[in-house]
Amino acid sequence: MDAPVILRTAFAPGAVPVDPYRAFIFPNHIRELRRRAGYQKLIGLAHRLPGLTYIRLSKIERGEVTARAQELVEIAAVLGVTPDALLVDVDAPDFSIEDWATPFVSAPILDLEREQFAVLLAAAVRHLRSTDRALTIQAIGERHGIAPVNLSRIENAQRSFEEWNAPTRLAIAALFDAASETALRARIDQLHRAGDLDPWMASVSDPDARLRRTRERIDALRAELRGEAAGGATNAATIPTVGDPSATIPVRGIAGPDGLVLDQETGERIPPPPGCGAQVIALRLCRATLGAGLPGQAILFIDPDRYPVAGGLAAVREPRGFRILAVAAGMDGTLVGHSQSPQRALPLNELTQDEVHAVVAARFV
Repeated sequence: MDAPVILRTAFAPGAVPVDPYRAFIFPNHIRELRRRAGYQKLIGLAHRLPGLTYIRLSKIERGEVTARAQELVEIAAVLGVTPDALLVDVDAPDFSIEDWATPFVSAPILDLEREQFAVLLAAAVRHLRSTDRALTIQAIGERHGIAPVNLSRIENAQRSFEEWNAPTRLAIAALFDAASETALRARIDQLHRAGDLDPWMASVSDPDARLRRTRERIDALRAELRGEAAGGATNAATIPTVGDPSATIPVRGIAGPDGLVLDQETGERIPPPPGCGAQVIALRLCRATLGAGLPGQAILFIDPDRYPVAGGLAAVREPRGFRILAVAAGMDGTLVGHSQSPQRALPLNELTQDEVHAVVAARFV
């Protein structure tokens, strides 16, 4: 985990930047266009979009995750607008993130000291992981019991330290070899005073850095919707697919620990089934982690351009490879991925779009 390159520092060395809008990475026009189209409640729009779960649609509308181009195409079709109409120009003189976020902010920003410590803690975790390459997401989960989704929230200052329950707070302290919360705060303060956290704070909670990342995401989406992504023309109404039926792709997948499939080539090649996206990945399952119905020698086709749905399979990216899970929907519409060996239950909606992909086909060999 390399330290980020800071193009422009928006705060003085030693200061702790607090961006109250750091959770809003993808402002958009979906809410206003949804209401204009007659969908006063988001659930009404969700019923027209079977390929999108309500939870994900809500996160897209609230700007908490960046939509995929295909998702914008599907949403725009239901609303009767062009996909580009859903995107905002964050550099427009009349755009204000404060005004845009107002409908989604249920309470004023919490105590400033809490917010500052959340930012310092996030920067400290990133710093710690950068100095200890063995401290992977998986290792932190195994040694300290901090789930990947919670680690992501900590590293992005999505919760104040006080909002975590007591076992999680103690686990965070243990991550820094601190015997208590008091010792943890002293350790974080020491790192801060030494300037070790400065390179990381901009990537956690600097408004200018957030704006730069948002601008890049929206520009990339506009290019993809225009058919300019990956240097070639695409049809904005469909997901790009593998065009040559005789083409083959490498088979990846080496058995790893704890049910993980390591992202390594096997030397095999295989033609993907029709309809797969251009970025399709062929992955040998290696072991029957989902039970006898899906043998270990099966080759799965993973499409990074598609999001898993209930009743299907999901491939969750981890630092060294993939974890394959069966997807089920909870009573509240959230998606949970399950595996039998090892026994796992992972809330998929809390992962980023770069971490979870749909398995679109399987070939038994």
